[in-house]
Amino acid sequence: MFQPHKIKWTPELIQRFWDYYSSNPSLEDTYFAKSVGRHLLDYVGRRIRIGTAVDFGCGRGDLIGYLLARTEAYGVDQSPESVATANRRFKDHPRFKGAFVGSEQLPGGCADTVFAVEVVEHMEDAPLDGLLMEARRILKPGGHLVVTTPNNEDLRRSEIMCPDCGCIFHNMQHLRSWTADSLISYIARFGFEGSAEGALLSRRQGFPRFAEMSLHRALRRYKGALIYIGAAVER
Repeated sequence: MFQPHKIKWTPELIQRFWDYYSSNPSLEDTYFAKSVGRHLLDYVGRRIRIGTAVDFGCGRGDLIGYLLARTEAYGVDQSPESVATANRRFKDHPRFKGAFVGSEQLPGGCADTVFAVEVVEHMEDAPLDGLLMEARRILKPGGHLVVTTPNNEDLRRSEIMCPDCGCIFHNMQHLRSWTADSLISYIARFGFEGSAEGALLSRRQGFPRFAEMSLHRALRRYKGALIYIGAAVER
């Protein structure tokens, strides 16, 4: 008997999902970093010195491409297909430091800024804790962590069901929703002090690229993205 049921995401299923996604050329323009990455770097660069950067969850390397116009950059992802794509794209760029499956190969204190763009909503506690501990390890003293995530997302609005097996899942593999307060308090446990605010990121030309705003004045019909910037502090 056909029975709809919630998917149980495993590392294997998550890797399978993103290997397919990154290998499908028709989906290239749907990547968040490709659409707004340049303007995100403008936003961040007005607040901190970016310096040498590491992009956690780099995917096919869209944010890396924007970073390389400014600075040296590494990429990290759990999808071998995505890492291979990023390495092919930038192998001849003098500022590209390489993309890796996992961050273990990166030396401690190698980065001024770690980016995790549209990553934390995809992760359960254990892998997220590992990411934040690794970010802390590879950052130089006083370095910064930049995190973006949907702002207080209603996960059920993006659920779909496979008509073959009946599994129900978020169409972009999101597992959790974050508010400014929950994001700040979670990251603080790993030795960061920072703030998060909502921003409207326009993907259409002819409109303001960034409309910065207080969370308390966020437009009701579109909650935008949360952007967190935090400094590594002594514990």
